[in-house]
Amino acid sequence: MLALVGTDDDPYRDGGEWFYAEDMGGRVFFVTQNESYSDGRLLISEKQIEQGVAKKGMTRWAWIKHDKDVIGPDDVKKNPSLVLDEPKADHFHIAAERKSFATLGQIARAFGVPPSQVEVKPQGSFLDLVEYLTHEHPNQIAKGKHVYGDDEVHSSFEWRPELDDHKLARSFKAGQRKNTKKLEELMLAVMYGKKTLRQVREEEPVIYGRNLDAFKRWRADFLMSQEPPRMRTNHYIGGKLGEVDLGRTGKSQLARLLARALYPNLDAAECYHEAKDKRVPLQNYRGQPVIIWDDYGPVDLMDALGGRTGVWQIFDDHPGKDEVNIKYGSAAPVHEVNIITRVTPYREYLDGLAGDYTDRNGEQHYAEDKRQAYGRFPFVHEVTADEIGVYVNRAFITDTREFYEFQKLATMRASMQQIGAALDRIESDEERESARVEIGNRLLEPVLQQHRALQPVADLSKADALALVLPVLDVYTGDDLVQHDTDRAIEAFVTAEIDAHLESLEAEELRVDSMRQFAAHAANCKGADHSPWEPCPYAD
Repeated sequence: MLALVGTDDDPYRDGGEWFYAEDMGGRVFFVTQNESYSDGRLLISEKQIEQGVAKKGMTRWAWIKHDKDVIGPDDVKKNPSLVLDEPKADHFHIAAERKSFATLGQIARAFGVPPSQVEVKPQGSFLDLVEYLTHEHPNQIAKGKHVYGDDEVHSSFEWRPELDDHKLARSFKAGQRKNTKKLEELMLAVMYGKKTLRQVREEEPVIYGRNLDAFKRWRADFLMSQEPPRMRTNHYIGGKLGEVDLGRTGKSQLARLLARALYPNLDAAECYHEAKDKRVPLQNYRGQPVIIWDDYGPVDLMDALGGRTGVWQIFDDHPGKDEVNIKYGSAAPVHEVNIITRVTPYREYLDGLAGDYTDRNGEQHYAEDKRQAYGRFPFVHEVTADEIGVYVNRAFITDTREFYEFQKLATMRASMQQIGAALDRIESDEERESARVEIGNRLLEPVLQQHRALQPVADLSKADALALVLPVLDVYTGDDLVQHDTDRAIEAFVTAEIDAHLESLEAEELRVDSMRQFAAHAANCKGADHSPWEPCPYAD
């Protein structure tokens, strides 16, 4: 076929066998050709290559003769008739880069080879082809190919420095691609809650640091998609009524102990969020199960959460899916426990949550039903310098509406200041947190038991729940509604009359008892000259 090039039977002519090579081309080409036939007839020579690379339009080129290659496993896979490790026929590889477009046929004719021995390569791949000439790429080395020396490469330029720079840039790009893939994996892990930000920070600190804001947004998206807990439990830790509280009695320390004892399997950063900034208390909230509102007064809390409605939402014992404004966006708290610390005695504090107040903008707000505040706090703690009293709201343990009554659960003799000082002296952070959990478990054991006892137990199927609820549901309309309301009004009237009658009987009994006492008093005095209401001088 090569002998026919340029004749009337030229295979490159229109309709010829190699005509396809005139319809495809590019600027970078790779030529591979055996040096000779098996019978020794020459296929390509070094002179032929030199003539080809000297053609007009060639900008850079490099070539090599491979005379030490052997048949490898990949070759046998392609052609099972080959014998593994036998020497390959000597052959040439030519990498050529052109200034302008050329067809595959033009390049084949320039080197005097069939177009099947020429490959069109992507623009920008020239140095990768040069690298192949020596078999120095790790992939070629791994296949056991012979590595040729730099001095065996013929070229039109100083190829080694350029190739080394190219390999370095390629490695950097590969690292970037790898990091991009890793970043995507981490982002998805954060978004679906499989990793916390702390875990990402520890595992991939550089990726975390370079993409910190993005990770925070993806974590916020995860929190926004979460369902609220079935129950949220609120604790108030304050001072004791009638005692002067100068502060520093360890209320914050107790809050941390309680949080760690409730969630011993989480480390501190994943266990609780301390709402420090009263302007944006949930700015750095990352889904921790406990929020500690350290030293928040009632007005501080309402200002921080956008008003009393915001407080009722965040401290709702059966929360909905609420959002709270934070800087540059919003957060969806999914915490299970709130802990407030303040020097104020608990009744004064809870009264303040429901009472009149003036917000930071000077707007006056009027008091609401105190049950809104009292009914949200199952636990209150009174802390002094050497003692902690814990009380539980009776409405939560008796299933009544006695929200104003707190029953004492336990008294713990302990100095939180001393505990805090001892913890601060532990050198290891890990051991300090472990000690905090152990102390919390020992000190707060009755609180932990009662806390867990109040949590809902998911032990019913839908059918069981409906069987309990539906039979006791009544809906009144029309005449039934009128009759129901009439019956309720009569019931209320009768109840009021009975209460009034009982009060009257009690008053009459007290009056009769008083007259009896007066008569006895008068009889003892036997007409003495003094007021019957004064002590009798003759009485025993």
